[in-house]
Amino acid sequence: MYAAGLIAALIIGSVQFFSFTPLPDPTPEAALEQSQQQFRQGLEALKQAIARYVAAGDQWAGDPAGLPSVQEAHLQTRLAFKQVELWMEYFDREAVKRYVNGPPLPSIDLSKPGITILQPQGLQVLDELLFGEEAVQQKDSILLQVRTLQINFNDFYLYQRRLAFQHRFVLEAIRYELLRVYTLGLTGFDTPGSGNAMPEATVAFEACYKHLQPYLPLIKEKDPKLAAELGTRFQGAVKYLTANGDFDTFNRLAFLRKYLNPLYAGVLAVHKALGVETVYETTTIPQAVNYNSDKIFDTRFFDTRFFFNNQAGEHPEKRIALGKMLFFDPILSGNNKRSCASCHLPGRAFTDGLPKSKAIDEHGFIMRNAPTLINAVYAENYFLDLREPALERQIKHVVMDENEFNTNFDEIVGKLKQSAEYLQLFEAAYADVPAYALSPFSVSDALAAYVATLTSFNSAFDRYARGETNAIDPAVARGYNLFMGKAACGTCHFAPTFNGNVPPYYEETDSEVLGVPAKNDTVHAQLDPDLGRYASSRPHDETAIFFHAFKTTTVRNVQMTGPYMHNGVYNTLDEVVDFYNRGGGAGIGIELPNQTLPPDPLNLTPKEMKDLVAFMHALTDFQGLADMPQRLPRFENQAKWNERQVIGAY
Repeated sequence: MYAAGLIAALIIGSVQFFSFTPLPDPTPEAALEQSQQQFRQGLEALKQAIARYVAAGDQWAGDPAGLPSVQEAHLQTRLAFKQVELWMEYFDREAVKRYVNGPPLPSIDLSKPGITILQPQGLQVLDELLFGEEAVQQKDSILLQVRTLQINFNDFYLYQRRLAFQHRFVLEAIRYELLRVYTLGLTGFDTPGSGNAMPEATVAFEACYKHLQPYLPLIKEKDPKLAAELGTRFQGAVKYLTANGDFDTFNRLAFLRKYLNPLYAGVLAVHKALGVETVYETTTIPQAVNYNSDKIFDTRFFDTRFFFNNQAGEHPEKRIALGKMLFFDPILSGNNKRSCASCHLPGRAFTDGLPKSKAIDEHGFIMRNAPTLINAVYAENYFLDLREPALERQIKHVVMDENEFNTNFDEIVGKLKQSAEYLQLFEAAYADVPAYALSPFSVSDALAAYVATLTSFNSAFDRYARGETNAIDPAVARGYNLFMGKAACGTCHFAPTFNGNVPPYYEETDSEVLGVPAKNDTVHAQLDPDLGRYASSRPHDETAIFFHAFKTTTVRNVQMTGPYMHNGVYNTLDEVVDFYNRGGGAGIGIELPNQTLPPDPLNLTPKEMKDLVAFMHALTDFQGLADMPQRLPRFENQAKWNERQVIGAY
């Protein structure tokens, strides 16, 4: 953590950005032009800040005592970046991630054949290097990074300053920035070394308000109450951030309810009141985030259609009902004794309660723990090793695995065709594609359609976060604030899914290397041998950075989904929290060079650890999804098959 005095000075210094000149002519055209000019001025300010950063680095090169000056220049540069982050990210988020402010971890260039490792560069990398214990030893690397930042930004500067604005761009950029600041900024994700999250969040909120202000006179003509409310909320948010600048004690839950959610909804109201087109009027392609949702924990926050590439056809409800029947029917397995639900039991939030699921015929166990299927649709890739990019193709891995269903689609389709009832269900559900009415396609599609309905954001915590209730267990509130702050859980388990879907667009799913042990042993810990993502059979993943990497799964319903980790090594959430509190594998003596979980202990107190568990318990919400078919379709000439049970024998 950087010196408190300097951070306070930076907070005060950021006020210089927070100025606004009222429009002489409050027209839509003038508002748009002012927002665009503010962005260009911000780009120029960032360019100058980077130039001062380079100059401080050059001075440090010849002066061993120059590190504090470089650190200060870095913090000032990051504040300047936060002034224009909403636009730089909106116009070119992939380039920002790669060159300006991406996470300090290597990644894979998927645009090229073979394996090309992209080394991290930019402000987050510098943040970690400059404020780390080995900053002096890393001087050459730091100075190279600073110069590279300047070269990369010059390309942004030349390109982005020429971009033309639209009203839709302004309002969308503000809303995405509000999400970004809350889920990435205030969690510390963006400042891995300096801990300077609070001043940066303050400046980012100021920037959002600054770009909205030209539109407030236009809103005032249509809805004076809305205009006044937005002004009051933005100013209140900035004051709250400034007055409560301690990262560990900042009340993120109170800020969410009082400022973030009302502002997120308010900017949407501006969008609609001004009659500005939305993204849905420019494209028919689904978006991961439902732009019409008005709260971060809204039950409609995500659009499932983005994640599940389903051609709904004429009868989506019939496809879902058919998929549900198939999910619970052991006829899909080679021995007619196990179903999808055998490892994903509704009563256990669609898990099975075992460290590793049973293999077919109960001959041992399969390789990994069965994760919950609730909200599983919200992912870029599926399975713990992220090997499958399409939900509708996920079932093929289970069907063909000799330890799971041990069969093939031809055999499954052949069996289903022997049931007049199943034939009727498939023909009704896929009447618009009769050639594929009962086929590998329809079996896979129906199952995926059902799994895609297993979504829920209506836990006790969600209802409180949305403001629908006003009472919450103090331990849950403390636990949430720890989760999103000091305990750093929210830097990998991102709100509101609390999985690895990266905000604010939620289109990319992260994996992490934790150093999970083979046994629950903190004295003589040995690394679990499962290679995870490295062994996914995806060519791009066959690189050392993915040794023992696993998908970051959700902690929603985690009260019901133990044992935990990919190998089920921990039986209780208390054990899981203890593992993270120690620094993952590194904290229990496992040497894993590519561990992505920070190895430093979190130094959580016993009470704080219990509060974290209390919060996760408050995310339990699956009861409405737990109903099962009362009976299964009959087979006219297969009496033995008609003895099968819903879910199966085991």
